Amino acid sequence: IEQRCGGVFEGWKEGRIYFPPTYKYSNNSDRYAGDDMNPKEKRRTPAWCDRILWYGRGLNQLSYVRGESRFSDHRPVYSIFTAEVEMINRSYFSKNMGYFGSRVEAEELLPHTHGYTELNYY
Repeated sequence: IEQRCGGVFEGWKEGRIYFPPTYKYSNNSDRYAGDDMNPKEKRRTPAWCDRILWYGRGLNQLSYVRGESRFSDHRPVYSIFTAEVEMINRSYFSKNMGYFGSRVEAEELLPHTHGYTELNYY
């Protein structure tokens, strides 16, 4: 809300969030901390504490997702972008440093999730 009103991170952008809150989880579980607490005790409200912001032109967000790692009380957040870049002096780079062109497909960067039956512990 503050960002949209121009109060903080002016000029920065963030993609739409379509994933559940990333904080605060009970250790090694999918339950939010406080779900099983006594109602009189202070309870943390689940929140989107883990975010990805970017600044500048030529960036296009392709994906913005939450990971499911349980090593922390936070869930990781991942994003994939395309970036437009400008080659200033192509002949200089070709002659002095060599020119290497590469293209990485977005699908190669997406995190792969395994179903329970696909895991191999041996």
